[in-house]
Amino acid sequence: MANERIISADSHVNPPKDLWTSRAPAKLRDRVPRVESTPQGDLWIVDSQVSGAIGLDASAGHKPEEFRPSGMTYKDMRPGSYDPAARLADMDLDGVDAEILYFGGPVTSLSPDPELRGYVIQTYNDWMVELSKAAPTRLVGLAHIPLLDLAEAMAELRRVAKLGLRGFHVDPFPDERGGKALWDAAYEPFWSLVEETGLPVSFHIVGPRNTNVQQTFMNPTPGVKETFIAIAPISICEVVSTLVFTGILARHPKLHFVLVECGIGWIPYFVERMDQTFNKHRFWTKSVITEKPSTFWYRQGHATFIQDLSGVAARQRAGLRNIMWSTDYPHSDSTWPRSRAALAEHFKDVPEDERALIAGGNAAALYGLN
Repeated sequence: MANERIISADSHVNPPKDLWTSRAPAKLRDRVPRVESTPQGDLWIVDSQVSGAIGLDASAGHKPEEFRPSGMTYKDMRPGSYDPAARLADMDLDGVDAEILYFGGPVTSLSPDPELRGYVIQTYNDWMVELSKAAPTRLVGLAHIPLLDLAEAMAELRRVAKLGLRGFHVDPFPDERGGKALWDAAYEPFWSLVEETGLPVSFHIVGPRNTNVQQTFMNPTPGVKETFIAIAPISICEVVSTLVFTGILARHPKLHFVLVECGIGWIPYFVERMDQTFNKHRFWTKSVITEKPSTFWYRQGHATFIQDLSGVAARQRAGLRNIMWSTDYPHSDSTWPRSRAALAEHFKDVPEDERALIAGGNAAALYGLN
């Protein structure tokens, strides 16, 4: 694979500790996200409330025996989490040419105060622009756009599109955060705008619905934590099914979506399941789509995986141009710094042209890196 371009379609950041405090207006300075060092490790504090801890999201390079959901500090994490020069050095060490950068830190913790929320989101997205400019052909920062207020979301989408970001992320279940469910008709102007911008919209896995991650990781019952981690990707099926069966993809044929960190082995079965649902139930349900669901997946859908031997074996049915490899750096599931070895294991029996698509070509096409 020496002559191929290797692109991680799902990597992450941990924002600098002073990202928000260093830029905050005086009236928000005491409320914006900040890192507080405690005997229990570094904690993100937002508006006087604990938003999250440093742990699994900063575990790249650590042994599995050292993983823990909290108790770590910024000194324990790779500087490449937030520093572009260090990031590029870690990518070089890993043999990765470019990375698509997803959220980290407290950016997904939504304040009910629109002024504070707007500052947090815009500051983060501006930083994504700065990261991208540090190495435009290698670092592709994606915006994060909350769907709590649709007018606010559309304004931010227009703004980041003008700033040159190449994609954005939204919560897969906005109705759990005070917004409307994705199937709500109120989103129609938003989907139209997404199609107009040409930016792919991403949905990153968050685990099962109605689950508090922090409470789950503190649950002492044997097996509860592992169960959450093992089934975390499965709920993303609801997102693709909603986009298909509510007619969003049919009405917006140029809208592309990405299912992130969910793996790909499930795709052939679920696409088949959606087709069966359409064939058998579209009459009594008065389906609003007239084409098989598989049509929309292969035309508009994309998914990323980290390690998924079963998925690569089923790559033809998952869609050769729909699936993208990733490292998940700097999270605990990351293959860093042995990503080249992981690639070799996954693609040892895969033709070179197919390998080139999955390991980088598809991401390059989707995000304009050709």
